[in-house]
Amino acid sequence: MRSSEHTAPKLAASVVPASWGAGSQVRLDDIHQKNGEAIMKTLSNRNALIALALVAGASSSALADFNYANFGTTAGLSLVGVAQQSSNSILVTPSVGGSAGAVWAAQKQDISLGFDTTMTIHIQDKVGGGADGIALVIQNAAPTPLGGTGGGMGFARNLVYNQPGIANSFALELDMWNNNTKDWPEPGDNHLSFQSKGLLENVPDMSGSLANAATSDMSDGSTHTVRLNYTAGIMSVYLDGSLTASLSAAVDLSTLLSLDTTGNGVGKAWVGVTAATGGSVDREAHVLDSWNWTSTTIPAPGTATLMAMGGMLMVRRKR
Repeated sequence: MRSSEHTAPKLAASVVPASWGAGSQVRLDDIHQKNGEAIMKTLSNRNALIALALVAGASSSALADFNYANFGTTAGLSLVGVAQQSSNSILVTPSVGGSAGAVWAAQKQDISLGFDTTMTIHIQDKVGGGADGIALVIQNAAPTPLGGTGGGMGFARNLVYNQPGIANSFALELDMWNNNTKDWPEPGDNHLSFQSKGLLENVPDMSGSLANAATSDMSDGSTHTVRLNYTAGIMSVYLDGSLTASLSAAVDLSTLLSLDTTGNGVGKAWVGVTAATGGSVDREAHVLDSWNWTSTTIPAPGTATLMAMGGMLMVRRKR
């Protein structure tokens, strides 16, 4: 495993001139709008600094969100198993038989109110029929877990080799191999599935499928965009920029999983991308090219009050 600290986004430099004295008054006659809108006439240096602090505080809830346009850096991520950085991408697994890998965001994300996340992936170095697939996973079991190889796809129990899966997890799997013939029942090759057993360890078969749908061949070597949107109670997947969901189902993560319930972590869990290969005959490299995450958040009551006070300080009077 390799992990590193994610550098929090820097706040913009202060707009307060250094020449302002501690008790000076600043005239902002030029800050105005027509048609009787508010005119800021006089603002003390102290109030300006308070207002800036309030803005910074109101933005702090969004700092956990992330956006990796590529993986020239893996700061803020933990690479587990065979996962490795490769130029500006991450090989979640290379094309090596019987392997599993995972990429986990080091900082937990807000889950319960909703989120929108998009990753771009492609498959390369395909041998035989290729196998097995890649998954986007939400879990609250451990910072850097890893599930089974093969059809376990790095998040679920491999039911043949009895390799454990990740408990207390939900996965969107992009399955590219048909395990029906000799392993366990599933919809077939090239399908999406929402997989979860609630607080128990996840499984790859139909007993853990909350909903599933067939897809085109995702292992064709092309770059594919996978967007997962969760509006509390509804989970939807959109592929390759389509505005029509490829799979949508009623899912309530706040009751399905055990999310954080105390402190500043209420409603949070770890998020990651996992993958696994089949045997030496059927295998492929699962490549993660980009990944972003945005959580739906609302200001805490105290923050909302402070923001209102900030507005009162900023707008001294209206005309």
